[in-house]
Amino acid sequence: MIKLLIFAMRFPPEHVGTARYAAILASGLAERGVKVMVLAPNYAAEHPEDRELSYAVRRISRGQHRFVPLRYLVARNALKRALSEFQPDVLWATNGMAVRVAGSMKNQLQVPLIGNLNGTDMATRLPGRTPRTWIESVPQRRFYKGADRLCTISRFTYDLALSKGLDSDKIQVLYPSVEVPDDLKGKRRKASTQHPELADRRIVLTVGRLVKQKGHRNLLEAMRQVAATHPDVLHIIVGDGPEKKGLADQVEQLGLSDNVRLVGYITEEELESYYALATVFALTSHEVNFYVEGLGLVFIEAAARGLVAVGSSHGGIPEAIADGETGFLVDPHQPEEIGRKLCSLFDDDQLRVRMGAAAQRHVAERFSLTGMMDKCCDILQEVTA
Repeated sequence: MIKLLIFAMRFPPEHVGTARYAAILASGLAERGVKVMVLAPNYAAEHPEDRELSYAVRRISRGQHRFVPLRYLVARNALKRALSEFQPDVLWATNGMAVRVAGSMKNQLQVPLIGNLNGTDMATRLPGRTPRTWIESVPQRRFYKGADRLCTISRFTYDLALSKGLDSDKIQVLYPSVEVPDDLKGKRRKASTQHPELADRRIVLTVGRLVKQKGHRNLLEAMRQVAATHPDVLHIIVGDGPEKKGLADQVEQLGLSDNVRLVGYITEEELESYYALATVFALTSHEVNFYVEGLGLVFIEAAARGLVAVGSSHGGIPEAIADGETGFLVDPHQPEEIGRKLCSLFDDDQLRVRMGAAAQRHVAERFSLTGMMDKCCDILQEVTA
């Protein structure tokens, strides 16, 4: 049995893509018979949800401290202890900070290394765009150089890695996976009971951190246009971040208080209920200071639930949305275009249902859990051979 230590400095209950990716990786490999331990930040005093998992999770105290140098220090010490006590056969670093922490102790790591290549980490640190990111790029490159395998979440990030001069022999695309949930109709009935106040609303769902690159501001501008012709629309935005106050102010200024709800961080069960009740999914990410969307796991999660999506033609998103078939790709800087696409989906039920069904098929064919785990197991066998 292979013993795998997954080092994830983003992990649930965070809803960000790298956190969800790490959880999918851990649960899928544990089901395949790999002995998995996850090393992840402690977001609260206790994490009772960890006890329900099929693998072990060790939480890093102060692993999400606002003072970044301290975060690196405590993560490094925690990784040392985990390596000593768990004695893994392989270390898999799933996000940028995990890669950099492991890279800072490369000479002390006596196990095969696997790392994920994420778009923003490469775009902002190869080369470093600021003094801080230049410093961080040193251990990051060290990890890439010493790694046995590097996995990208999309063809877009694969090409980006090659443009940064990384070794093509080590790199392969490993799409994230999402299972198509069972009994979606039953989930909708349950969600309707939990949220009777949403029964007569057409819901646009957005899931993403409240940061500039996610494009929430332009999407809110589009919602003003949508609400003018569809006053029953409700835009539910799941997530938190530094843009929260500014977005709340924008909602007031646009007169959208009855049409937009910022719900912050929520539980997985609550998120599932919003997915079940949503009419369409929308997220219009764009590049800000070299920050890029490597793929957009939330688009795949929405598609698995039969939701048609409106997303931007940015980064790896075109790999998650087949334009005109499973959703629409738009210019993220054109609120009027975004609004028109949303209205077209509200006004044509047959189109929306047809595209939602196509989105589910797209997930099953391109982002299946079986396919991802087959590749993961092959990688583990190769690096431990």
